[in-house]
Amino acid sequence: MANLTMVASGKFRVLESIIQDTQIAAEAIDAGEAVRYDTSTGKFTGANGSSAAEARIYGLAKSTVAAGMPLTAIRKGVVDGWDVSAKAYDLAIYLSDTDGTLADSAGTVSVIVGRVIPANSQTLGTAADKVLFVDL
Repeated sequence: MANLTMVASGKFRVLESIIQDTQIAAEAIDAGEAVRYDTSTGKFTGANGSSAAEARIYGLAKSTVAAGMPLTAIRKGVVDGWDVSAKAYDLAIYLSDTDGTLADSAGTVSVIVGRVIPANSQTLGTAADKVLFVDL
């Protein structure tokens, strides 16, 4: 399993949001990180694929926030920021065992977060950019 990296720290862009939710962050969370609901507080906290309890991902954080601040997470939509440039189109992207991180193969608990899709905003005749379709 290879964890994905962010193209640049704090550089996460929502291209299309179909389903999202805003809750208070239980901890400091960076833009693009996988989050889940804390079952005792209802706040957003980091998600990972290390166990069934940790793998209850809601979506990806839209911005970087400190603990106690409002945070919007994208559950279904198109996002840019994770480096998927070397990945094949339609490749499934999974929740990693590392908190808040995505990977190109399943963690201990297999959770598909989305798929690599083409995005066309470049010069005509050049290859399409690659972005992530989040579908949880």
